[in-house]
Amino acid sequence: MEYACWIRLNRAGYVPNRPKIAVVLADKDITGARWRVTNDENVVLEGTLRSGLAGDNIHVAQAFSYEIDFTSLTAAGTYTFELDGAQKQTTQICPAPYAVFARQALLHLRHMRSGCDTPMTKAGHLKDDAAIMHIPDGARENGAWKPCPTRRTLDMRGGFYDAGDYIKFTLTIASMTWHLLRAYEENAALFDSDLLDEAKYALDYLAKIHPDSETFVIQVGAGADHNEGWRLAADDRLDGKRPAFCALSRAHMGSASAALALGAVVFAKHDATASDLYAEKAVAIYKRARMDDTLPTAFERNETNDFYYDKTDTDNMALAAAELFRLTNDVSYLNDGEAYAPPPMGSVSWGVLNGNANFRLAQAGDKAATARFLEEATQYKWDNPWTLPGGKYGWGSLPVWMGIAINHELARRYFNVDTGGAVSVPLLGVLDYTFGRNNWGIGMVASDEMPHTIRNVYNAITNVLGKLSVGAMSEGPGNRKRHDMYTQYFRTPADNPFDRFNTNEMVFYDDSYDFMIAESTIWGQGNLILMLALA
Repeated sequence: MEYACWIRLNRAGYVPNRPKIAVVLADKDITGARWRVTNDENVVLEGTLRSGLAGDNIHVAQAFSYEIDFTSLTAAGTYTFELDGAQKQTTQICPAPYAVFARQALLHLRHMRSGCDTPMTKAGHLKDDAAIMHIPDGARENGAWKPCPTRRTLDMRGGFYDAGDYIKFTLTIASMTWHLLRAYEENAALFDSDLLDEAKYALDYLAKIHPDSETFVIQVGAGADHNEGWRLAADDRLDGKRPAFCALSRAHMGSASAALALGAVVFAKHDATASDLYAEKAVAIYKRARMDDTLPTAFERNETNDFYYDKTDTDNMALAAAELFRLTNDVSYLNDGEAYAPPPMGSVSWGVLNGNANFRLAQAGDKAATARFLEEATQYKWDNPWTLPGGKYGWGSLPVWMGIAINHELARRYFNVDTGGAVSVPLLGVLDYTFGRNNWGIGMVASDEMPHTIRNVYNAITNVLGKLSVGAMSEGPGNRKRHDMYTQYFRTPADNPFDRFNTNEMVFYDDSYDFMIAESTIWGQGNLILMLALA
């Protein structure tokens, strides 16, 4: 052939009665090229490529892209796509193609537990049960910390490591926990007890972060963790020296209170004692956060970056108020949430909870919050070959898209918004993108259940053990300009095959040293699990 072309589709599979679109990339105009789909070598669908879209070097590097619509195929089975000049691609149609990946995503969280044995490693950071209390050193905006004068220690054993390192952040643990519990609310039948086990392990940790009225833990471990290289947590020479950064930060307190309040609701049917504890802590944390001497936020700063610097607190506090209203039916919480009134935003993340808060307030009957939620959820366009909502590339692109698509689907389900079909178009777009319908044809969740997924996750545990990080999700493609700022830390070869599909705007690599793209975060895992519950 004088040209090259590639078929891109969801390799995990498709639900029978939903839209199904494959994308073809080509380095020249191949309008009219014939394609066919076979099942057990029998041709079940065929056609020719219609006029394609010209590549824009933002979303697509190739000169042209085309769509193959095979929505008419609904029978369960395995299907092979063939196109002259392209490698054959296989997918399946079945009622629940994503259930196995939901379980694997939970398995990855099990490996990210701190302070207990996991299926892959022995317990690490046992001496976090005497973490050294640190307080802000100088102005909060400096992000500097020092040991408290009394050398007090706190029992902060447990929780979850944030990503490829061994730091534990209250913000991301709370975000992950809230998303797990929301996934259970939306689709409990998809999960067995594993989801509740992970949620409870996180909630039990969050229940310890406010041991008294003047103490609140926002982080355990510090930037020094990044200087130690790959090692197992059980072998970490920093164990016993790890700080517990403490500040009465409303951003952190709001997120933690929201997760605990929702945990109290969910566990009321499973563990009344735990539910009562979570309710008590949720109320106490929120009440303390509302006092005048608290700070809007706090964070650690080191020589290269700020660690999870959440600059706003009204969204966190509004979400807490909404969850506490659902827990207690005390209208004062709803009044608080209405007063916080977090504005519509252009993103969703661990630090941008506006959409989440407004959705929960809307469920409680707040009409102004309903308007804000719908304004945010329906503002995005998905006029790109992958139907990605907004289509902006940054750091953590994939979980951000998931958060946006989740809210878009919730607008359809709960507020009857026309989102383009029986299931939100961008939700299906992000779902397909996650499982292989993307520039590189690669699944963004490490798995042995489908061909060609990421294999090289930035993670200390699996890199030391030389094992696949089953269930871990990549951060997705990164903004090229920002990625170039960190290339000195990566080991990407000049002739990397992924480069053929990278664009002027974004890049993607399967490289275990690429912490911008290949790192798997627990807040991202939470988004993945909620998306799969909705899917």
